[in-house]
Amino acid sequence: MDEGTLQALMQASALGWAGALAGAVFGALEWFILPGIVETSIRGSKEARKLSADQLAGVISWWKTVIRVFAVSMPLAGFGLAVALAD
Repeated sequence: MDEGTLQALMQASALGWAGALAGAVFGALEWFILPGIVETSIRGSKEARKLSADQLAGVISWWKTVIRVFAVSMPLAGFGLAVALAD
């Protein structure tokens, strides 16, 4: 492997890890802040008043799970985006 190729790979790797770090920060914010906001929004809605307590807890739990699945994927998305933009 010549020096130019190795340097390009190192640069792409550094950018990828920087993107992963940015994604992790965004994911952490999403993990800790967004579920509370969504829960407050759902509980305050007119539709929530039509549900039983058990159904409402299920809806809130489902949305929290969806949000946290996306939050966990943020570092991977950040890494991929940064590497793609490194070209």
